[in-house]
Amino acid sequence: MFKKNVDAKALQRLSGADKKKLRRTAKQRFPQASDDDLDAILPPKVEITVAKYPSRTLVYGIEGELPMLFDIDGRGHELFPTVYALWKVPYLLPAFTLKGGEVSHFILGGADLMFPGISVPPEGLPSFQAGQPWSVKVPGNPAPIAVGTTTMSNTEALKAGLRGKALRIAHYYKDLLWASADGRYVPNEGFYDDMVIEDPNFASASQHIDSSEDPSEGKQDKAAVDVSECLTEDHAINSETIENVTAGVSELNLPQEKTTEEQTEEKEHQHLSTEEIDSLLDICLLQALHTNVKDKDLPMPGSILWYVYIVISH
Repeated sequence: MFKKNVDAKALQRLSGADKKKLRRTAKQRFPQASDDDLDAILPPKVEITVAKYPSRTLVYGIEGELPMLFDIDGRGHELFPTVYALWKVPYLLPAFTLKGGEVSHFILGGADLMFPGISVPPEGLPSFQAGQPWSVKVPGNPAPIAVGTTTMSNTEALKAGLRGKALRIAHYYKDLLWASADGRYVPNEGFYDDMVIEDPNFASASQHIDSSEDPSEGKQDKAAVDVSECLTEDHAINSETIENVTAGVSELNLPQEKTTEEQTEEKEHQHLSTEEIDSLLDICLLQALHTNVKDKDLPMPGSILWYVYIVISH
């Protein structure tokens, strides 16, 4: 929605009565929010301003600081928190979690969220109805990156085979509403200009909590993400390719034990020169361009090429 630069018609302070009305509307729209949550985004003892846009959209903010809420229709029926508000209260809205940080590149480019891009928990999809406000998160990062409206219920989504559009994105990190704030910032080290990945500090804390988790499982999940499928319904996973990969893995014969002599010899073989490493990287790049990168994906940032097609797919 905030993809084009449009100047506000007017900026004014809310009266005491209007502030109370806005707070009541926010409580109805975000029923899980506590009084403390609302105080965090609409502090009771500060001035709240409203900016009116030609499209009837209203943007509410803390005077001299950050935009906190926006109302698409100007009547309170489509009131949303900004990402700044969600970074203060991350659980203000229920959230869909992406399959991987690489999918966030497309959300930050203005695309809507498709069901194939969502990570479905083991217990299945949570309950939701069409027309509800939800946020979007990246695995391993507690800070939401976007907000939008659900296009169908969870029951309808299951009937559709978890295909199609899940969330019509209304606002996202890096759009013009985010950029309109003088004090714009990012909440953690996982936020980059063209992509959001896990927060290193959050991931480190999670490892201390659950040290028994197998890190190879997460890596396999990341490698399994089909980025193009997260944007359109017209792409399906090639079952023949999956069968070939599965067959190849099953044919591997891994030795159970190695002698000291064999281990020493293996280490000698694993020592690569700089030229050999460069050559291997060239091969990985050419392989990625030949097998995974599609014409419609180009041009793409170098960070996406490296992270999505070389690092996690090697």
